[in-house]
Amino acid sequence: MGRTSYGTQGEDEMTPSAKGSGMPFFSMGLGAAILMGAGVGYLSVHDTGANLRAGSSITEEAQTAQTSTASLATTLDTDDADYFTCPPGDYLGHTDADKAIQKARLQKLQTTLASYGYQKNSRESTTYQTRGYATYESQAWLKPEECSTLVDEAWDATSNGYYQYKNDDVPDSVTKMVSSSYPFEFHLNWKVASTSFPGYLWCEYGTFTSVDTDTDVSSGYSTVAAVRNPVKRFLSAMGEELERSVNYYCPSGYCTFDNDYWQGDTTLDKYSHQTTWFKYVSDSHESGVDMSLLPKIISAFVHDVKCNYYTYASEHFTTQADFVTQNSGEAADLDLVMQLEDVDSGFTELATLLGHTESGNCDLSDSNTADDKPGGIPSENEMMEVLSGDDDLMREICLMYAQDFICFDYDLPSACEGLF
Repeated sequence: MGRTSYGTQGEDEMTPSAKGSGMPFFSMGLGAAILMGAGVGYLSVHDTGANLRAGSSITEEAQTAQTSTASLATTLDTDDADYFTCPPGDYLGHTDADKAIQKARLQKLQTTLASYGYQKNSRESTTYQTRGYATYESQAWLKPEECSTLVDEAWDATSNGYYQYKNDDVPDSVTKMVSSSYPFEFHLNWKVASTSFPGYLWCEYGTFTSVDTDTDVSSGYSTVAAVRNPVKRFLSAMGEELERSVNYYCPSGYCTFDNDYWQGDTTLDKYSHQTTWFKYVSDSHESGVDMSLLPKIISAFVHDVKCNYYTYASEHFTTQADFVTQNSGEAADLDLVMQLEDVDSGFTELATLLGHTESGNCDLSDSNTADDKPGGIPSENEMMEVLSGDDDLMREICLMYAQDFICFDYDLPSACEGLF
C-alpha cells in the first residue's frame, strides 16, 4: 500500500541490524556464566515468542523458567526480584509461558551481574517501584561500581542543579497522543520514527490530543507503541547527540532554547563535565568529526550509557522499555507493540484492533534524515562498521539493552548470541 518511505540514515531508518583505552568492559566470562547457570539462557531472542510457540518444548521451557524464578531468593535481592520483567500486556503474541521465560532470563542476568561485583547505584531513580518493572535506568539494575561516581563530581557539586543519571521513566518532555475518534493512545518512542508517526496517525485516524505521560489511560482505551532494533536505535541516538554537540542541529532545524532547550556554550560546557565522549568532538564544529577517533568516540558513548550518566539529550539512549509505559502509578497493559522494521504489518494489526479500514493513502514518511542535516558526523553505516569489528563493544550494547531484545523479540547480533 506504499505506506512507508524512509531514507538511508536518521531515526526512521527501517533496516534491522543484522575498546576504548581506559574503559571498563563487561567480561566475556559473563556470557559463559549465563549459559552455564541460566537454565533458560540457551534460547535465542525469538525463541521467547513465535518460534517457541511453533515448537513442542514450550511447556518444558516454561517449567524451567518457573523453577529458575523460584530459586532466585538466594541469589538476587528479594525486594527487587519481581521487578525484572517485561512491560505488562499481551503484545507480539507472547503467551504466559513466553513471559515466564522472559522474566527468568532477565532475573538470571541480574544474578550473574551480581556475581561480577556489580551493584545498585543509590543515586539512580526508583520509579520502577510504583510502575511495577525495572529497566536499565533503574536503581535496581546492577551496574559496575565505578558508575556510582560521576565524570566530574566537583563540577556537579557546584554547578549542576539537575539530573545526574537518567530517570527510569519516560523523559519529562514527552507527551502521548490520545485519539479523538478511536479508543486508543499512541506512545511515542524517541529514535523510533517519533517525528514521523504523528503525520501518519493524523492522516489515518484524524485528530489527536497531546497529553502528559503521567495521565491515566482512559477506560476502554488501548495502548499502542512502536519499537526498533536496539543496536540501530543506539546508533541513531548517538548520531542525534553528535548532530547537536557538533553541528548544533536538532530535528526541527538549528537548535534553539524555545524548541530544544539548547543553551549554546552552557550546553557545551555541560557536555564537557558530564560525558567522557565530548572531548573527542569538542573542536569539531568547523571541521567535522575526526573519523580516526571514531572507535574511541563510540567506546566513550557506550561507557556513558552503561553508567546511565545524564547529559543534554541523553534521554535518546533511554531504553524502549521505559518509553512504552506512559501513565502514572502502576504500568497499564500494552495492547499492541509494532516493530518499526515491519511497520506495515503493525498498521494492519492496529486497524484490526480498532475496527478501522485502512485508507491506503497515508505514509510514514521519513522526516529526520541525514540529507536534511549539515554533515560532518559519522553515518550510522560507518558507526556500525566499527561496532561490527569490535565484539566487546557490541556485547556491551546488547547487555545495556537486554530487556529491549528480550521483551520486543529482536534477534541478537552474532557477537551476543548466548549472552543472556
